[in-house]
Amino acid sequence: MARLNYVTAALTAAMMLGGGQALGNVCRTDHLTCATTMPVDGYCECRSRGATEDGTVVAVRPPHSRINGTAGGCGANPSAPGCR
Repeated sequence: MARLNYVTAALTAAMMLGGGQALGNVCRTDHLTCATTMPVDGYCECRSRGATEDGTVVAVRPPHSRINGTAGGCGANPSAPGCR
């Protein structure tokens, strides 16, 4: 039981010290928001219900928005900054 407490404390401390970086960046499009690993200010895509939208990566999710898509990669614009 003591080991579980130590593990829980260590994970909690790691999350607190990691700040927002541990959660990753957010891709913001006109209608969709999705988590992404692309660099800030780079090109990104979000997909939802068969639609794909391109957008820009931001470090913090905009206020009053929710994650409503999944990352779509760089299929429509493979030479954009941040695409590999």
